[in-house]
Amino acid sequence: MKIILFFTRSVSLEDWCNSGLLEREKLVYERFLINGIASKVYWFTYGSNDLKISNNLKKNGILHKNISIQQMPFVFNLPLIGSWIYSIFIPFFHYRVFSRADIIKTNQLDGGWSAVIAKLIYKKPLVVRCGYIPSKLLSEVGGISRLRMFLTSMYEKYVLLYSDICIVASVQDMNYIDKKYLIPNAKVKIINNYVDTDKFFPFDNKKTKIENRLIFVGRLSYQKNIPSLLYALKELNLGLDVVGDGELIKEIKALAKSLFIDVKMLGRVSNAKLPYLLNQYSYFILPSFSEGMPKVLLEAMSCGLVCIGTPVSGIIEIIQNGKNGILSSGTDVNSIKLAINIAIRNNNEKIKTLARKTIVSSFSLNKYVEKESEVFMTIVDNRL
Repeated sequence: MKIILFFTRSVSLEDWCNSGLLEREKLVYERFLINGIASKVYWFTYGSNDLKISNNLKKNGILHKNISIQQMPFVFNLPLIGSWIYSIFIPFFHYRVFSRADIIKTNQLDGGWSAVIAKLIYKKPLVVRCGYIPSKLLSEVGGISRLRMFLTSMYEKYVLLYSDICIVASVQDMNYIDKKYLIPNAKVKIINNYVDTDKFFPFDNKKTKIENRLIFVGRLSYQKNIPSLLYALKELNLGLDVVGDGELIKEIKALAKSLFIDVKMLGRVSNAKLPYLLNQYSYFILPSFSEGMPKVLLEAMSCGLVCIGTPVSGIIEIIQNGKNGILSSGTDVNSIKLAINIAIRNNNEKIKTLARKTIVSSFSLNKYVEKESEVFMTIVDNRL
């Protein structure tokens, strides 16, 4: 089987490398190749230097030799509009690759129109992966113009209706697209996000755990609700270590300074190094206003941390309050502060052990590969 993967619009292989995501994102496709499910995987990316990067990765044994990069031509390397224009022309530039393919898949909804065009031209089955649903995220965050919401909803509907199968990460996402776009449940498959549990596991370092600090990992955006977390920490005499960057980094630094909170900005950390960092801590927190199916929460739980989350979609499908983690009662300052206090008082082995068991049983890489393989095989068999 030959599989085509469309990267999210404007995202390149170089972006994956720089953000540390390559180690995580490549796992499924390398496992497909190793297990004999796929003989070739083609990645359509939005970087003009990605082919050279992939060759270097393969030389160093970091990327599987049968993952072929189809990079964006340099002529489309234009600010703002380049990736939009290229996304429309992708299916017309790669006739041989599309003709040989058995399955077309998107990494996210954004940019999925390219895959729909390819499906219609080459009559190939299309699997649309919805790691998150943009319109759902925008509606939960709020403050979005009606025009932007309308355009987002229109392209989502277009991509979803033309797909053969939609893969969503949660029951709430399935219910959302069913209600909003009338996509029948038979066309939607729930496959939870995954963790490589062989890499993310509890290390035997209990004596050296950091007990008086929390760790947050994620993009520093409005959605993550970091200001509320900082105000909650003000009265708790606890420090916070922040992994990641984003548009609010300056505001977060300034707020932490004004509140006299001990906050350390650790910057980006590659996914390969993340398990070693997580294992230094006892507590992980994700105070978001909204989530899809947050992979970093899965990774922290797989490492046996006591994880604290807000009661929003995505998080509530992972954390069972008081059993495998702690849920706050809301996203406000007082609710987050109370949840942190409860987590510290209940820092026991039962929560940590059950957190790890939850991930191994329901969110492992092996589970994901098995379920997505079944989707691919069913589609291909039905077309024979």
